Amino acid sequence: MKRKLFVPMFLTTVFLASCGGATPASESKEPVTEEKETSTEQVPDRWTATKTGIVVSHIHGAGFWPDGRPVIATHTGLMEFREDGWYELSSNRHDYMGFELVKDGFYASGHPAQDSPYKNPLGVVRGTDKGETLDIRSLEGEADFHYMSAGFESESLYVYLETATSELEPGFYRSLDGGTSFEPMEMDGIEGRGIAGITADASEPKRVFVYGPDGILVSDDGGDTFEAFNNQGNIVTMAAAKGQLAYIAKTGTSFDLVVSDLTDETETTVELPSLNADSVPIELVSQNGRFLLATSDNSVYVFEDEEWTQLLQAGKVK
Repeated sequence: MKRKLFVPMFLTTVFLASCGGATPASESKEPVTEEKETSTEQVPDRWTATKTGIVVSHIHGAGFWPDGRPVIATHTGLMEFREDGWYELSSNRHDYMGFELVKDGFYASGHPAQDSPYKNPLGVVRGTDKGETLDIRSLEGEADFHYMSAGFESESLYVYLETATSELEPGFYRSLDGGTSFEPMEMDGIEGRGIAGITADASEPKRVFVYGPDGILVSDDGGDTFEAFNNQGNIVTMAAAKGQLAYIAKTGTSFDLVVSDLTDETETTVELPSLNADSVPIELVSQNGRFLLATSDNSVYVFEDEEWTQLLQAGKVK
């Protein structure tokens, strides 16, 4: 899956060559979870229905839980969509950034809630139990990764660090051990190209894509060297599923969703919902033939059974 925040960064030189190797993780902590019922009765649902009229002001990631429900990461925690509307997790209401789902959980960064025991920023967080249980992997109190992508099956992490930590300079890094340690990506082949985001391959640990106004580049060595993936330009967001890429390209004032099969190298186009100048695609998730799309005005759409359904209109809960 993709880290997909539409903020261009123009790189003309590789500036990570002087960075050190693997970085020790921050002091480890035991995973934190809410106390659970010990009786044989069914565990209470810790999700509460979101009130009608509530407006979601920030969406920092999206995906599908293993049960198929759409989920978004917001300024005040996680929200999932059910048949009767939106629900929000009553615990761990952190301002998640770089939120990326993996097979049995998620990775994220960001800022802790006011009543949280965690330091600000969160560093790298591994979540399970739909966000009820969190494990700080590294860099707590040091790093806030806005640009993070995690392989859905491999759990390789690819990040862009904007602000230096005690041991890492700003730049692109990879982690092949679930966010415990990081090493710099050399990024050869991207000189002079604009980069809007980074996307880890779903299953190949060392395959990673970067995209932006100059199209898509791919690396098979963990981000040390890149080459052109295709000739399509002006990519605003993309997503990776096993054996597949999906990306949205801007042509003039319109957007096109293209699905690329990595096995037979064929491409198909999926018609997008009607979008305007205020609803630029910023988050795209592809899973089992379904798509989840979030736009810059905090609208959310799901594509299944060959049609789009709007789940959130300009952030407003109906």
